[in-house]
Amino acid sequence: MPNHANHDRTLISYILFFLFLWAVGYLFFVKLLAVSLVIGIAYMLEEMLYPTVMLLVRRKIPLIVSAFVIVLIFFSILVVLFIMIIPAIVQQVLIVQNEIPSLFSEALKFINATYSRFSHLFGNVPQGRELLDSMLLQFRDWASGLALSSVTQILTGVEKVMSLILIPFFVFLIMLYKDRYKTSFKEFVTRIFGEKYYTVFQDINDMILEYLKGLLIVVVIIGGIITVGLYLLNVKFALLIGIFSGISFIVPYIGSAASIIVAVIVSYVQYHSVGVPIEVLIFYLAVHLIGGNMLVPFLFSKQLRVDPLTTLIAILVSGGLFGIWGIIIAIPLLGIVLILYRNLLVLLR
Repeated sequence: MPNHANHDRTLISYILFFLFLWAVGYLFFVKLLAVSLVIGIAYMLEEMLYPTVMLLVRRKIPLIVSAFVIVLIFFSILVVLFIMIIPAIVQQVLIVQNEIPSLFSEALKFINATYSRFSHLFGNVPQGRELLDSMLLQFRDWASGLALSSVTQILTGVEKVMSLILIPFFVFLIMLYKDRYKTSFKEFVTRIFGEKYYTVFQDINDMILEYLKGLLIVVVIIGGIITVGLYLLNVKFALLIGIFSGISFIVPYIGSAASIIVAVIVSYVQYHSVGVPIEVLIFYLAVHLIGGNMLVPFLFSKQLRVDPLTTLIAILVSGGLFGIWGIIIAIPLLGIVLILYRNLLVLLR
């Protein structure tokens, strides 16, 4: 009986702990999403830069000076890169906007020709062609609106830019005061829930940080390799497609498939032959094969290495619950669920 009573108390405390986590997550990722993104990006960058700052501190340079120098150097380099890249992105987006009608006209001709060539295998069903045409035209209208809104957001997103300007200051301040806040937070969680529950928080924090840092590295590497590769293959909009391909890696499998389809379609419409699209397809498969089998296992923790079926289910469920943001946060959310589940098993023993 006492053992069952202990199990019941542990289970109740764990449920309360889970509700506390849910409330914190809802507050920061639903009600205060913009603030959370700024602070989250700043915290991730601080963790990446902190080892370099500590190298200077060990050389007897004060923490405040070390943090200021490293933050200044890092964000100066970042600003220079953005100044170099943003004009090229805007230029390519404007070109895409102007060429979308002709691109989709060529794609429509290709679909009709392919449908006519193989329709005898499945029966000549006019409704099938009409459905494909309708879907393609709707996608064309959506892509035109997306291109226009992208330029508008780049040129007029003053409020977002102002929020991003705060990130260097947050990075600098987090470096100076994070130990104080960590100590206060540890005392708060330990006093209410106990020492074991702070370990759960620590595991979640470490998992999310490792995931974000690994993801950032993968996005930059994959995006950079694909951009260079498409430039060498002389494919139009190489920079845009490369950036899209890198960012799409955030959504496993689905994002990769979408980026491959976009690159193959653009290369086919550009060259009106299957030679270059096949080269693009082989290049993409090679990049994603290397990225999936070498980079991801090396950069991501074991807690995030789950089978493809579980990953896809998590993406679909999270996307159904929270929309586009649910798709983006599906993998770290799955990691949090796995950590909670494993720790619950330990606490109930």
